[in-house]
Amino acid sequence: MADKPTGILVCAILFAIGGLLSVLGGLAMLLMGGAMFGMGGADAEVAGMFAGMMGIFAVIAIIIGIAELVVAYGIWNLKKWARIAGIVLAVISLISIPIGTIIGIVILYFLLIDKNTKDLFTE
Repeated sequence: MADKPTGILVCAILFAIGGLLSVLGGLAMLLMGGAMFGMGGADAEVAGMFAGMMGIFAVIAIIIGIAELVVAYGIWNLKKWARIAGIVLAVISLISIPIGTIIGIVILYFLLIDKNTKDLFTE
């Protein structure tokens, strides 16, 4: 671990944490969607609609979380595809104001600007 440059450590750790939180958040949304559907009562149609929307958002969060975990693994192992995928995911995270924006900027700095990190992926 000590032989990894700072940029690789930062990017891999941020993607791993973000991926884990996205997967856990998606699973929590699935549970909440099921609970909302079960509490329908008189407004069963509305509860079903919200449960369906929650399910869609949950699946999206889980897919993004898995993608972030895969990118974290790829960046850790200096895979060129992971740098490209990491840039894409970091750009997407810029819309998550304010924390996602800060994290996205940090990751973009290391993957696009920091020469020590960027050059490792061209070998």
